[in-house]
Amino acid sequence: MTENLLNADLPWHADVWHDLNTAIDNNRLSHALMISGPAGIGKKSLAQRLAGRILCSNPFNHNACGQCKNCRLLATGFHPDVMLVEPLEKGKTISIDNIRKLTANLNNTSQQGGWRVAIIAPAEAMNINSANAVLKSLEEPQPKTLLMLVCHRPGLLPATIISRCQKLPLSVPEEKVAKRWLSEVSHQHPSTSKVLQMTKGRPLLALEALEADGVDAFESFRQLMESVRMGDLSPLTAAQQSGNFDTVEALEWFLIYVHEIAIADVMASANQDLYYFLDRLNANYKMMLRGSTINQQLLWEEIFMSWSQVFDHR
Repeated sequence: MTENLLNADLPWHADVWHDLNTAIDNNRLSHALMISGPAGIGKKSLAQRLAGRILCSNPFNHNACGQCKNCRLLATGFHPDVMLVEPLEKGKTISIDNIRKLTANLNNTSQQGGWRVAIIAPAEAMNINSANAVLKSLEEPQPKTLLMLVCHRPGLLPATIISRCQKLPLSVPEEKVAKRWLSEVSHQHPSTSKVLQMTKGRPLLALEALEADGVDAFESFRQLMESVRMGDLSPLTAAQQSGNFDTVEALEWFLIYVHEIAIADVMASANQDLYYFLDRLNANYKMMLRGSTINQQLLWEEIFMSWSQVFDHR
């Protein structure tokens, strides 16, 4: 997905962006921000936009100008006073070595004579040693330094980290706002509504899905769920085919599907087994979000066996 580093102006961020600029104008910007919320709503984009704003030599209308030396350096991704730390692979941890480099960058003199900025995304990917390494920068911040922790699940971070950051919780935008934005950036893609449904209203995740033809994957997995429900496909076969999908994403799709059934199907909504299954599905989903190591084949076998049994008494 193409992002403009300096001007990722997402409409559902308008209020928090106004508050951040007020803090900058009044010299009250915190040295540490925790930007939290569901994946796919632009938390890292907001952090990058803020980095551009405070580094820019000639900000215009509370945004980076895009033309000064700092803006040009930032646009290349090699600004010497900015460091972005992310896992090397999705689902991997952030090593202590990377955090040590980050804290050293914050403690060094600014090469451009302004702010020094560090972004950790997602911050919960730090292990306990990495988290301890970053704690000193939070406890003893240097002047004109900004550390931003981008979190999908802030509850996984140590309390010592959380308590030393200003919290900026972000939420999924209103449906009409998300749909309008996604329609504009996707040039009126016909699957806008469907892809927002499959991503639980998260616009940037929806855009990624459109660009990667994720709607087809959503429909394919939905067919698996429906086929097992109707008895047309064995749970074991469905479990084997589920290995072709991202587990966390597919569990989200399953939760959406079960909620739809509970609302739309009168007979299903009266079936107590459906709600027992939903509880177990939620538990599995949360376990995967915590990064638990699990045999995914066995996970899907258990889920689809339970799913098929929900409708045995209909």
